[in-house]
Amino acid sequence: MTKRILGIFISIFICANIFAQENANIYRVTYIKPKPGQTDKFLTGLKEHTEKHHSKGIMKVRTYQVVSGEKSGWYVRTVGPITWADVDKHQANEKSKIHASHGAKFLRPYIGERIGPMYWTPRDEYSLNRNTSKSPSKMTRVSYTHLNPLMDGEYGELRKQIKEAHEKTNSDASFTVGQLVHGGKMHTYAQFYSLDSWSDMASGGLSNASRINEVFGQGAWGRFMKKGQKIIYKRNDEMRLYLKEYSTR
Repeated sequence: MTKRILGIFISIFICANIFAQENANIYRVTYIKPKPGQTDKFLTGLKEHTEKHHSKGIMKVRTYQVVSGEKSGWYVRTVGPITWADVDKHQANEKSKIHASHGAKFLRPYIGERIGPMYWTPRDEYSLNRNTSKSPSKMTRVSYTHLNPLMDGEYGELRKQIKEAHEKTNSDASFTVGQLVHGGKMHTYAQFYSLDSWSDMASGGLSNASRINEVFGQGAWGRFMKKGQKIIYKRNDEMRLYLKEYSTR
């Protein structure tokens, strides 16, 4: 019971701390699915809209195509890193007459579904050798983890174990862990991997299981998985392909 109460307290504290920050550590993410047979028209409108309204400052955007997973065929638009104050400015810009009217004419007729915007923040304490380059990778693998309510504290402990195991076994792996903080199902995390090609999926090295057993003793991975089964209720994975032609950062 004490651990459960502590986990709830940690979850509340983490969320409160994130919303109190004014660092540029917020990413705005929107999924878009074109109507059937309208992808070419959607992309033509998207390119013009991006060049006209997303070429400067906080409006700069990256566009990705989802090429695997349950949202294969969708497109993802990301803005950031920005502050919460920048979110106000971004929304005001989007609602301006010239911006809104252009989107209504050149984009909206070809959009079938839209999810978002959602707002994410990186969790450096769970991430390893983060890719902080301003140049995007050709591909990004995104592995989503959905937690049972108020299990963020327990999940954080598992994430720290993974990071420690990699560090103590001289891993050269690189990944960023992000947390969804607004605009979607809460208690959701994602692990982002920067890739140059599909062949990077076959990169060698020790598995998480081997690293955790080596650092924390034989049987540690079994205990890790048992805890994870209580904390996590769903995991899903997708690959995103960066589209330079429709991006401005």
